[in-house]
Amino acid sequence: MSAIAEGKAKRKRMSRIPVGLAGARLVMDELLRRGLDARLADSYTNKYHVLIEPYGSPPKPVHVRTVRVRTVHASPWYVRSSHFVGASAKQVTVYVLLGLEKTPDCARFFVAKNSDMETELRQPPDWLDFGFIDVEAVERYEDNWDLLKA
Repeated sequence: MSAIAEGKAKRKRMSRIPVGLAGARLVMDELLRRGLDARLADSYTNKYHVLIEPYGSPPKPVHVRTVRVRTVHASPWYVRSSHFVGASAKQVTVYVLLGLEKTPDCARFFVAKNSDMETELRQPPDWLDFGFIDVEAVERYEDNWDLLKA
């Protein structure tokens, strides 16, 4: 029998837009709004999601990590641990938190250097290549867009 016939509430459909693509697009739009020249990466590029050219400087690649909040408690970002060591540690990542539909601000942005987030990486003991970054770890970097202008 169907859920409607049994009187159960029907689950609301989630957006079919991939969260990662939506986050990269929101970051690019925010950078353009702030006067920075930004463009989305080509589909075959895995090393970055957005490329910016701050005030005539050489192009700067930017990673974008996006997670959608499904409940009051935010989900952590799933990240690759190799992004926090070596040459990748100098790169900037924008963590995007897509909010609940009922909140007026549907997206929050946290801009941080990977080297600053290395100590915040949470890895289960049997995970070598991946880990998590929690919302509490990035909250102090909210709207830190000046990091990309330098």
